[in-house]
Amino acid sequence: MTEPQLKFNSGLESLDFAAIAAYLLATFGIALWFGHRQKDSDDFFVGGRAMPWFAVGLSILATLFSTLTYLGAPGEVIKNGFGHFLGFLAIPFGMAVVMLLWIPFFMRLKLTSAYEYLELRFNYPVRCIGASLFILLRLGWMSMVIFAASLALDRVKGPDVSWLPGHDIYWWICLIGLVAAVYTSIGGIQAMIWTDVLQCLLLIIGIFLVIGYVVLVDRTGPLDWWKTAANTAGRNNLPPLFSLDLTVRVTIMTAMIDKFFWTICTHGSDQVVLQRYFSTSSLKSARRSYLVSAIVDITMGILLATCGLALLAFYLKHAELAPDGIDPVKAAEKLFPHFLGSQLPAGFAGLVISAFLCDAIQTLEAGANAITAVASKDIVPQLRRGSTKVLSELTFVRLLSIVITVIVTANAFFVTYVVTEMGETIIGMMPKFFNMFVGPLASLFIIGMFFPRCTARSAIPAVACSFVLSIVWSWWKMLFGVDKEPTFQLAIAVPCLTSLVIAQVLSWIVENGGEHHGLRFTWKSVVSRPENAEPLRGIP
Repeated sequence: MTEPQLKFNSGLESLDFAAIAAYLLATFGIALWFGHRQKDSDDFFVGGRAMPWFAVGLSILATLFSTLTYLGAPGEVIKNGFGHFLGFLAIPFGMAVVMLLWIPFFMRLKLTSAYEYLELRFNYPVRCIGASLFILLRLGWMSMVIFAASLALDRVKGPDVSWLPGHDIYWWICLIGLVAAVYTSIGGIQAMIWTDVLQCLLLIIGIFLVIGYVVLVDRTGPLDWWKTAANTAGRNNLPPLFSLDLTVRVTIMTAMIDKFFWTICTHGSDQVVLQRYFSTSSLKSARRSYLVSAIVDITMGILLATCGLALLAFYLKHAELAPDGIDPVKAAEKLFPHFLGSQLPAGFAGLVISAFLCDAIQTLEAGANAITAVASKDIVPQLRRGSTKVLSELTFVRLLSIVITVIVTANAFFVTYVVTEMGETIIGMMPKFFNMFVGPLASLFIIGMFFPRCTARSAIPAVACSFVLSIVWSWWKMLFGVDKEPTFQLAIAVPCLTSLVIAQVLSWIVENGGEHHGLRFTWKSVVSRPENAEPLRGIP
């Protein structure tokens, strides 16, 4: 049998650019179609609460499993082994919490903004705190995703274009921001969900293209790649089970803790996720959506880990094809986008890169749509109280989403500079830019649901302490000028648990333990009501 021939491209070719253009036109057509059908802000934010559960499930996965994870996961395996992926062992525990506790609770409340709940349970200042933490979380998240997508595009397109000043990555950031601003103001959540479905399928195809190419060219498989990785100096496939040293980057136990808390915190407090559940028609549909999301999440994790092994084995064997002649382990996060631009046949790379580009646009859309929902429901009404409305609500939220997109694009320039200077992996940088807000935000909801004695008097100080701890934990090296820092895999769990402990202690010190209006909005009180009952609102 004739051996397949290795190829090497200097970047994207005309067929790749044609594929990117076709994909952008298709997604723009989806945005126009659903934008034309919108009648009010309820359609814009929750799709009339009638979206199909399977589409919502894939959308949740595509939203959380962004370019950050898609590009960062293979690089993490190449550089640091499988430790981070062993967190998937905790998924059954996270699924139990989400399906049995979170979804039944939030679906009975029938909210548009998840942070409406914080005012119902506590008061308006707590609602503002929750909304503000969410906005900071998603601004950092969106900026990181734009950076990751721009980095991928920059790696596959070939040399810098001499007639553009500065590095091309900054021009990619501007392009993504400009296109996303148009998309965001038109399509609403219906367009986002269906584009997410298309994007999810393309991302899976991209992984199979990489794995299939290495299998065909090198006549090797996963077992061969595992052995190659195990014999590579400077890395280990499997981390220790547990360590009392909190500066150990990854252990199996901390990976599981990280995955568990990330799952329950995002699905229990993040507007981007909860807004998709709100777009379904019933509790049953919402649960099915999460089940689809969890199954595809596990599948993507396994495939991306395998992809990382395949890339490492390929570039160790063909060192002359590695980016800039750098050792494959040191160039970990450059290998995936470099492979797409230099090894895949023309057209295929364009399809996968268009998925990256669309993911960044969709991330901006999803984040801007969710932030707009939060701002227009939680913050702006108080600021506009008593003033005359010049714009309709739908026009106002569309303009606000454009403003948010511009802010995020500007912040992506800062993220690009910091990530480049610090030399950390994308996975390792996540806590520093957005995950540090997840623990404090989620603790507000958990306190509200399960700590009946707590009011705003005990919840606010607890979350404030949690937030300070989260900043210190995530930015330890920069704050104290040391070489080691606490493991990023506890950056969500430690602040969240700290907040819960402080809230419980304060509830016995500063609370009188008597009746208060928030008792109607604890988990037990809400879930005990029939699913189709009118949601509770306001103070009696």
